[in-house]
Amino acid sequence: MRTFVSKNIARVALLGAALGVSAAATAAPVYLNDAAGVTVTLGAAHAGDPEPFANRTTAASLASIIDAPTATSGELHTQSTHVWVSGGPLELVFDFGAEYDLSTLHFWNYHSENYDVDTIVFTFYDDAWALVGELTESPVLGNLTGSDSTPITPEDYALAFPTNVRYVNAYLTGSNNQVDFNNIGFTAVLSDPDPDPVDVPEPATLALLGLGLAGLGLARRRRGA
Repeated sequence: MRTFVSKNIARVALLGAALGVSAAATAAPVYLNDAAGVTVTLGAAHAGDPEPFANRTTAASLASIIDAPTATSGELHTQSTHVWVSGGPLELVFDFGAEYDLSTLHFWNYHSENYDVDTIVFTFYDDAWALVGELTESPVLGNLTGSDSTPITPEDYALAFPTNVRYVNAYLTGSNNQVDFNNIGFTAVLSDPDPDPVDVPEPATLALLGLGLAGLGLARRRRGA
């Protein structure tokens, strides 16, 4: 009798746990851009040069970096859309406003050699500025035609260290001391602040658990009859 009851209690508990895992796994990814509350500022490399951009103000250039509406959007290279530093690297600091589990970095490079970004170094930190991970890549050109009339599309980089990222430092360089690109963005889900929470069951979960317990009680009465 005791063994039978124990097995059924275990089954009910497993059912509840499975439901909890299923609910957590359904969190939809979001694209992190300006509309999602992301901010971007110049990094320490520009402490003595608050206006490093060649064609527009710092405010306008920084706004362009995070304004792609989706992770797959194409954008034409124009004087009002691209970000350009001439004569050296560009360092940026992104703040997501909260910790996220990142899955993908998206980078919209310039479409032609001589001005494109040749190396990107991204360093990822949590809410306390503890190092989470690093990524160094050599981006491909932004389109296949080398023309301003063809939209620039993003190159996607899967991230192997996705959890609990709030701040990102980006260091971009070009072989000709030119750094030209259109956008940077991230796909992520909001980090779980408590990886092992004691969740308050949802109504559907409670109903299923109630049915399981009712079945357990009925089985006990039948065995005791």
